[in-house]
Amino acid sequence: MKYLFYPCAILFTLCVCLTGLSNYGWTDGHLQIIEKEQKIILKGEISKALGQFDDTLKGAVEYIACGPTGKLYESIITTEASAKDVYEAIEKLDIKPGTPPDYVEEKGGHVPPTGTTFLLSVEWEKDGKTQRVRAEELIYNFKADKPLPPVAWIYSGSRVIPDLDSDDEDAMIPHAFMANHIVALKQTDGSALFQNPLPESVEENLYKKNDEVMPKLGTPINFIIEVNRKMQIYVLISGKVQGVGFRNFTQTNARQLGINGYAKNLANGKVEVVAEGEKLKLNSLIEKLWEGPRVSRVDDIKIEERKFTGEFKTFGVRR
Repeated sequence: MKYLFYPCAILFTLCVCLTGLSNYGWTDGHLQIIEKEQKIILKGEISKALGQFDDTLKGAVEYIACGPTGKLYESIITTEASAKDVYEAIEKLDIKPGTPPDYVEEKGGHVPPTGTTFLLSVEWEKDGKTQRVRAEELIYNFKADKPLPPVAWIYSGSRVIPDLDSDDEDAMIPHAFMANHIVALKQTDGSALFQNPLPESVEENLYKKNDEVMPKLGTPINFIIEVNRKMQIYVLISGKVQGVGFRNFTQTNARQLGINGYAKNLANGKVEVVAEGEKLKLNSLIEKLWEGPRVSRVDDIKIEERKFTGEFKTFGVRR
């Protein structure tokens, strides 16, 4: 039996390691999947070609991200991964494409895209520190004179077109595979995998780069694409947060956002918040908690992500 033990032990260890790797994800040098967090990380850079045709485009941008052969002069980011790579990575997260934008005269014209929503963020190194912003912060709406607000981007998977490289005359492929467009700023752009959910984005030439936030052209970045999943967060807020209406402030903002859970004063002077909802809305709640009511002072916020339970039907105040 002792001769059988060692091979079995090695096999068991190998299985555990492989299981761990499948839970964490994989990488091929330019794309990484983190299945547990339903997240994809792409290597890329702030497009060097951005602004190349500004005499004609007048600073307008059409894409947040394109693959290596996309319209890099109209895109904030160029990724090392192709749109096809991203499509296949999302398949590994067990997420299917939605429906691309369309024009149907019988339905009154433009039909918006549908699909699973994702959050986008960008990271880069500056002075030895990691900078991270929402992708929307790199975009400026020059008609509204303000940056793009936080949104959840729609994964339509792009429209499909005939596959001219296939021997099958009926073969179809996502348009994004040929165009290499990953995230479109315009809602009607079906050539990209992702579209902007804001109704305003049907307008032409609405967006430009936000020079106040964006790093210089050519800066290496990580582009993070994350499912806007439902989750629970456990939050501890420290500072002058008791006796100042902090729980009621939290309740008001949570209900406005459609978040369920509770806020409670603790004996150690902190406020405890348990909240459930989509991650985009929970992020917005955290921003509000940092502000707090007018007479409060928030010194620190600690956040623990937890699995969504659905146990809360509203947001309340506990004593």
